[in-house]
Amino acid sequence: MPSTIPDGTPRTAVLLMLIAMGMSGNCEAQSGNPVLKVYAYEREIVGGIPGGPPGVGAPPRQPGYFVYLETTPRADLVVEGVWMNGVFHAVDTEVKKAPVKFESPVVLAEDTKSIAVPATANKVTQIVLKDPIPGRTPGADESKVLVGNAAAVQLRIAGKIILVPIKQFERRDPLYRK
Repeated sequence: MPSTIPDGTPRTAVLLMLIAMGMSGNCEAQSGNPVLKVYAYEREIVGGIPGGPPGVGAPPRQPGYFVYLETTPRADLVVEGVWMNGVFHAVDTEVKKAPVKFESPVVLAEDTKSIAVPATANKVTQIVLKDPIPGRTPGADESKVLVGNAAAVQLRIAGKIILVPIKQFERRDPLYRK
């Protein structure tokens, strides 16, 4: 007959519970993904003024990609870059105060079209894609995330790399640059 403690529970069950509790007490808390929502936009960047001719010496229209990550207020993360079409892109980042509006020389009649990120008490990080970084190729993890997605943001959180998928980029009105 197996030995039991006074309430009738087998000692081996109690021993296993104590071992499990001791092990979990020594484990680091896993830092989850603090990203609550991703807003991703594509805007053509045009030299000149709206409705006018292209600016003198203006480069041809180019796509511009803008991503906003809404995260928990105390999220501590580093945006390392963005994977798109199998290419790793450098990025510029900046924490923004929400609501975030699109930069535009024209006041839009429909104000909802000018909102990139609605009002929130959460932290909002703007990510602007820059040039590709040569020599970087996606590994198995990146390739897996990119299947069926337009892109993926690569973050470093507590020393771990996390990929945040971007399903698609929503097209918005062009951005005019002088």
